[in-house]
Amino acid sequence: MLASCSNAPPPADGGHARRPPDQKGRPSEGRIVEITEATARELDIRDEEVIRRHLALPLHVTGEIKPDVGREVNVNTRFSGRVTSVLVVPGQIVQSGDVLATVDSHQISELQAELIEAKSKLSIAEAQEERERQIYEEQLQRPKTLIQAKTHYDDVKIQLELAEAEFQRQEGLYREKISSAKAYLIAKGEHAKAKAAYSQAHVDLQREERLYANKALMKRDYQLAQAETHRAHQHFNTLQQRLQFLGMSASMVRDLMRTGKIVAEVPIPAPASGVITHQTAIVGEVINPDENAFTITNLSTVVIAADLPEAYIPKVNLGQTVRVKISSYPNESFHGVVSYIGDHVNPETRTVAIRARLENKDRKLKSNMFAEIDVEGQQAEILACPKSAVQEHDGKKIVFVHVGEGYQERPIETGSETEQYVEVKSGLEVGDRVATQGALMLKTELSYQH
Repeated sequence: MLASCSNAPPPADGGHARRPPDQKGRPSEGRIVEITEATARELDIRDEEVIRRHLALPLHVTGEIKPDVGREVNVNTRFSGRVTSVLVVPGQIVQSGDVLATVDSHQISELQAELIEAKSKLSIAEAQEERERQIYEEQLQRPKTLIQAKTHYDDVKIQLELAEAEFQRQEGLYREKISSAKAYLIAKGEHAKAKAAYSQAHVDLQREERLYANKALMKRDYQLAQAETHRAHQHFNTLQQRLQFLGMSASMVRDLMRTGKIVAEVPIPAPASGVITHQTAIVGEVINPDENAFTITNLSTVVIAADLPEAYIPKVNLGQTVRVKISSYPNESFHGVVSYIGDHVNPETRTVAIRARLENKDRKLKSNMFAEIDVEGQQAEILACPKSAVQEHDGKKIVFVHVGEGYQERPIETGSETEQYVEVKSGLEVGDRVATQGALMLKTELSYQH
């Protein structure tokens, strides 16, 4: 094709690309595709000079796509029960709080009944506490027992005084032989009885006065009622917390308290937003706390897990840019940053675990995809050849170097790569001009002539 476009006569060997002699007359390794400058311009073949450049050479490692930390959640219940409905299917997108399924649980029913009973006991305890409070406050304002004790004391004191006066009168009459012995003994007995009653009333009054002076003793019944209310309230709150811990929402618990109606079916809400990637919950079957009913995966961001050779550790830092290639998308590159570098070296592989985080809004990247990762490295001066100039031929990497009569095939040995350039370890020198645009056409012609 190129020979037909050229004005030069065909080569003497029948039109094939020739191998030019070197200085000693021996053929060199590279064959030449002969083409004039005018033909090269007509075919829009372009060259670029190979020079030494300061480039950040990436470190190449392989890894796998994984969900970001906390972005894959296993959903299970904290109780046993029978599945009554399943409201989602694998592949469905759900939002946090969406109901995934409902479960009928005997354990939940028993706790609800216990909570209703605890509420009733709490109401009784609160009423008793209120009664004791009122009694206590009334005792502070009007100490009824103390008043009664004082009134009784005053009464028996008067009775004692009357009995004592009567006794003294009868005693005088008895001595003067005016009153009988019987009347005297009766007066003496009444006096003794009044004296004993007075002593008891005095003791009771002193006790009530001490009690009134010590407010804590007066408050004892009220404090006992407060303690009972506190215990009932604590038990009530504990049952509510247990039900919420097991899966009932706060609104469901409030409805239970308001209506007193037991609802055995408990919803299983989505703890996070994402896609249902796994499901074991089936209507009619029993699930237990140790079983994962669903798995929700959110791949809006992903990480690439890779193992970095020990020798590369000093060259990688948190926040460095990575370029990722996925075989499923050969014409695309994905970019992220290093988000984690492990603290331990694997003693068997002599590698360190690293993670790079990537945005994945369009969800192209899937879990466990194989990835080629180039980690942005440090600046280094290298002999750089444009990547567009490098072709593969007969299992070797080659470029086409512009020489006087055309383009010479040149095998090269490459090293590290950047997005635009590849490091040349051998085969080229500074100043060589290599074909970039049109290199594939030259390789095709070379293969045709060969």
